[in-house]
Amino acid sequence: QSGTILHSHGIEVYHKHTPLAAIDHDAGFNLQKWAWIEQKDSPEAFVKEEKIPKDKVYMMNPPKLDQVEDMAELLYLHEAAVTYSGLFLVAVNPYRNLPIYSSEIIKHYRKKRRESGAGKTENTKIVIQYLATIAGNGSNGFTSDKPSKLEEQILQANPILEAFGNAQTIRNNNSSRFGKFIRIIFNRNGDIRGTFIDWYLLETSRVHTQTLEERNYHIFYQLLSANQDMKATLHIDQKCPADFNYTKNSNHTIQGVDDAAEYNKLVQSMDIMGITFEERLDFFRIVVAILYLGNIVVSNHFGRVDITNYELACEILGVSPLLFKKHLMEPQIRAGNEWVSQSKSPSQVKDHLDALTKVLYERNFGHLVSRINMAIDGSRSLEGMLASEGERFIGVLDIAGFEIFKINSFEQLCINYTNEKLQDFFNQNMFVLEENEYKKENIQCDDSFDYRNDLQPTIDLIESAKNPIGILSCLEDECVTQGTDERLLSKIVEQNASNPRFKRDIYNEGFTIKHYAGDVKYSTSGWIERGKDPLNEHIARLFSESTNPHVATLFKDYANTSANNTPRTAVEVRKALFKTRKGGGNFHTVGYKHKQQLSVLMNILNNTHPHFVRCILPNDRKRPGEIQPQLVLHQLRCNGVLEGIRICRIGYPNRLTFQQFREQYKLIAPELVSNEHDHRKACMLILDSVPNLLNTTHYQLGKTKVFFKAGILGELEKQRDLKLSEIVTKIQAACLGLIARRRVMLRQSQDQLIRTIQRNARVYVSMQKSKLWKVYFRRKDLQYTFGAENAIQKKIDDLEQVLSVTQEQLHELSEENQNQQKYIEKQENEVQRWQTAYHQMEEEKSLWISKNKQLEQELEETKEAFSISQKELFEARQLSEEQAVMLSKIHQDIQEECEENESLMVQCDELCRENQELQEKIQHLEEDKGVSEELQEELNEKVRECEQLQQVIEENESKHSQEIAIRDEKI
Repeated sequence: QSGTILHSHGIEVYHKHTPLAAIDHDAGFNLQKWAWIEQKDSPEAFVKEEKIPKDKVYMMNPPKLDQVEDMAELLYLHEAAVTYSGLFLVAVNPYRNLPIYSSEIIKHYRKKRRESGAGKTENTKIVIQYLATIAGNGSNGFTSDKPSKLEEQILQANPILEAFGNAQTIRNNNSSRFGKFIRIIFNRNGDIRGTFIDWYLLETSRVHTQTLEERNYHIFYQLLSANQDMKATLHIDQKCPADFNYTKNSNHTIQGVDDAAEYNKLVQSMDIMGITFEERLDFFRIVVAILYLGNIVVSNHFGRVDITNYELACEILGVSPLLFKKHLMEPQIRAGNEWVSQSKSPSQVKDHLDALTKVLYERNFGHLVSRINMAIDGSRSLEGMLASEGERFIGVLDIAGFEIFKINSFEQLCINYTNEKLQDFFNQNMFVLEENEYKKENIQCDDSFDYRNDLQPTIDLIESAKNPIGILSCLEDECVTQGTDERLLSKIVEQNASNPRFKRDIYNEGFTIKHYAGDVKYSTSGWIERGKDPLNEHIARLFSESTNPHVATLFKDYANTSANNTPRTAVEVRKALFKTRKGGGNFHTVGYKHKQQLSVLMNILNNTHPHFVRCILPNDRKRPGEIQPQLVLHQLRCNGVLEGIRICRIGYPNRLTFQQFREQYKLIAPELVSNEHDHRKACMLILDSVPNLLNTTHYQLGKTKVFFKAGILGELEKQRDLKLSEIVTKIQAACLGLIARRRVMLRQSQDQLIRTIQRNARVYVSMQKSKLWKVYFRRKDLQYTFGAENAIQKKIDDLEQVLSVTQEQLHELSEENQNQQKYIEKQENEVQRWQTAYHQMEEEKSLWISKNKQLEQELEETKEAFSISQKELFEARQLSEEQAVMLSKIHQDIQEECEENESLMVQCDELCRENQELQEKIQHLEEDKGVSEELQEELNEKVRECEQLQQVIEENESKHSQEIAIRDEKI
């Protein structure tokens, strides 16, 4: 056999006829350092091999690649889809399930440091799962593998929110179509005290409109895939997505997703949350009612609008079909002093139906979130939990990503406005944090930190309420004054034409805003209707009187909105809007409400210590292991990752504490730092010993850390590797020398032993031939025989002596045995006595156990009574709060009525004075009959007006007294 042995430190060649065993012995074969290369003209050869289980093999990069700048340089890339860029965490959607989020992996990280479809929702769930797992079992550690009830409820809130708030989009099969801010409240010991969920910007238009490659919300398809009993209860048995207008024009299924299994998970989650079967039906009925509302057929027969297929929807909602049809097709409006019915066109009726379904779904979703908040910790409010001494929260914010579509409307403006605010918050926190780090460590940086992408002009363009007023303020004004989309666009252009972030569309169809993520063109078509969030007030009031308590609760703000059950006039609506602008009233535009919500959220975030996770969408085809470079680069540029990396490279991106640096790089100059106790001086000595490394140019020493320019740590790693190689070489040389010396000593010892054996052998052979030696051996045999007889006699004497001693010992043992028998009998009697006592104690124990069970039963009954008392106390507190709100409202109504009565009294006094003046005129002008008659008629008319005013005053006083009586009863 012949071939070549390759070694990491050189090559050794072996020729033919050299046994492989000899090669193995000479080379000291090592799997990690040697390899056998078979030559083409040589016969088959064999080498040593070792089989290792696959799960015992781990991929590892060499130490020199620690903190490498380019991940492409790594030999092995960890498939965790996350990396740390210095200021924030970057997570790439892997489009596959990774086995790194189990409870076992989470435990390893305990107390350790170190666009749409991008994975924001999934990362939110992972963070919440980690926090709940870490803190759910107490701060002292993992006391149990079984999660606590509170922890389980927190984790099970996600499937419920996903069912009602997530849908399939072009980029994501489980896209979150609403924003949420989940706050987990902790006490001073690190235990979870409760959780509160805020939600923002639910995409209600998806309820009635989806594209071909998307789906409606998951809950619609899950209910249509439920078990037959539930479907029969909900009146959707034998139904499928193709039977409903709101689901038939989009995808019916998602690849790899079983809607029936997801429905079962939803039900299980609701059970864990404590949502009862009846409550579950209430939420499901609203969803089914929306499906049937979408199936209402609007027709036009000879100029007369009619609707069909509405009866079942009305039955589910608990309202009168006749009144529903009347209010939908011919709502009443006031013409002067009379109410008249106004007929609607088919398109208007359809728009009202779509608006109704959006409001129904949004209010049902909001009520569901409130129910989840109550289920997680119903005994305490968020303010109460945060006000408790020592309690803090960790919040996880999940907001829809920046959106740029072919047609961008009001919803995209709200989403992008939110992202603009959050990006500004990110800039102010992350980049200012880097600057503050340099100031804290007294690091001089040549760059002036002119890195901020100032987003405030864009934010002012959208939200400003001062001159020039922003887009949302313009929209609010036009909603108040019953404006049009054309007037809105003209006003926006007039107010913001000079803004460099604003550009009007050349075709007069909208405008363009320069956002941080790019230019977005918005169309203002339909903004007035979207801004007012139109809802047929007659139908809303009809729903507030529904026989279904859940539906009535959703629309309770429309109950008794005006006297005599008549809707408000347009003038009254405008007055309410103006009152809202001045700080009163309950009516707000959609833009105003969103701006207020966002303001509250930003105030909360500004009082926190934020951490950012930037989620990246790798491709738009939802495929694992595929990267679209331009798409990823665009996201990295838009979300500030590249800007953060640029700042790091300008400054000092790599930093280590003095102690960490000393421990890692002391091998570079061990003789200089061995006796140095000051870590900072030790770091200076190490850095000064490295050639071509200049202070301030390549590194700076701060107060507690040493800062490096990009690439300097790589150079230090090379120097460290060189030192390690020298040390390893010296160790190898010393080991080889020691082995060689031991071999030489062994050979010398072996040679000496061989010579001694040979010498003794030669002496033995020569003596075998001597006659004197033979005589000596024969005499030695005779001496041995005589000695043996003497030894035998001596042995006999010894045995006789031993026998006598043994007999004496046997007699002693016999006596001792009798004593032991007596002792055993005594102990048996004692054991019998203790057994009797033990049986008596067992009987007493059973008696105490029965008494203990009885006491435990009484304790359980006491606990149950205590929980009932707590529940009654909570209901009493809630009732007290409602009565307090009602009392304040009654006081306000009484005050308004008193003011109105005073005004009427003033008018009455004026009319009385006018009446007296007319009486005087009548007395002076009695001769003029014609004038007298006219004055008499005028007098009669004024008298009638006085009587009417007096009647109104009496009615108000009566109503006032009734309200006071009602208030007293409630108090």
